[in-house]
Amino acid sequence: MQTVAQERSRAKRPSWKTVAFISLVAALALTVLALPVRASIPCGGLSSDQAQTVNAITPWYCPINNQIYDSWIGSAGLAALAVTLAFGISSLIIMVGIALKNQKIRTFGVGELYEALASGIIVGLFLYICAVLFGLVPSFVVGPINPYATAFSLMTSTIQQAEVMYDSLYRATLVDAFYTTTSVTIQVAEGGGQGFGLSQPVELFRPTYTAAIDLLLVQPMAALGAFISDALIVLFSEYYLLVFFSVAAIPGFLVPGVILRAILPTRALGGILVAFAMGMYLVMPTLFAVAFYFTAPTSLQQLATVNALLNRYSSGSGAITNGITPTSPLVLEVQNAGSAISSFWLMILFFPMLIIAITYAFISQISNFIGGAYKAADRMRSFV
Repeated sequence: MQTVAQERSRAKRPSWKTVAFISLVAALALTVLALPVRASIPCGGLSSDQAQTVNAITPWYCPINNQIYDSWIGSAGLAALAVTLAFGISSLIIMVGIALKNQKIRTFGVGELYEALASGIIVGLFLYICAVLFGLVPSFVVGPINPYATAFSLMTSTIQQAEVMYDSLYRATLVDAFYTTTSVTIQVAEGGGQGFGLSQPVELFRPTYTAAIDLLLVQPMAALGAFISDALIVLFSEYYLLVFFSVAAIPGFLVPGVILRAILPTRALGGILVAFAMGMYLVMPTLFAVAFYFTAPTSLQQLATVNALLNRYSSGSGAITNGITPTSPLVLEVQNAGSAISSFWLMILFFPMLIIAITYAFISQISNFIGGAYKAADRMRSFV
């Protein structure tokens, strides 16, 4: 009876040639599907008609989309090769187990083959979602939805308006601060045995408007300028963070993650890198695009209006006549400037912290799902 059961079990097992052939075909299929063909059409992967329509409505979209397209299309091949390598490793393990007639090694190789197949599915879905988002699959795209293009455009416009605001405040502060230093002083010549000299200057009087200008304009504008300078530092940091991951996420994190996931001792680290690439390449820029889409347009319009009025009321002698009383036009515009940038705290503090929290939650859950990061961390803590 035992011999018959062994014969049936042996008959159900595929030969090493069959397993190797299936693995090779799957690897080649993934490579062909994941290696996009470089197209000569404009605006990334959009068709000519779509590109013309997009250029007419949003001229900023196509240049950014084309750059992301070039980066994506150059890195997708590396991801496919990494998946192919994962299939090659699992196939090699299976063949070694068959050659040594070791059932444990062969079973382990079959498990690694399933893991390689899971890596291929994960990478394939990731690249497909990227293709849809970045306009590489025009039949599924109604309009421009590239999160990088949207985020970069709105962030650049916000940075430019904030710089204009800072320049307007600086010009107004410079003129008003000069007027606050004006005063009438006198120095008296003194005689002595060694010749003549001048006494210490004595201030006779200071115009009454200097204190009002300092209190109503100079100090508030200096505070707003400091706030805007800090906000610009944060905005530039967010901008170049997105630029870095738009270029480095796939070749720097996804590809090494797939390779490390194909090796059992480093599977948890590979899952973390794959999840990190997904979170930083898709989740984070999408959230930034959504956050700026709903907050930036209103702030930009308010900033543009306030900038124009600040430059108008602070030119020449108008810095005094328009800012000497609490109801003067320049004083009111400084207050409006404070109201206009009140939404900046959402863009420089609240939204980035919320986006980082959501991205971290996504990375932690996905890394545990595809790499067992929690189990590896628990084993490491117990070992330590």
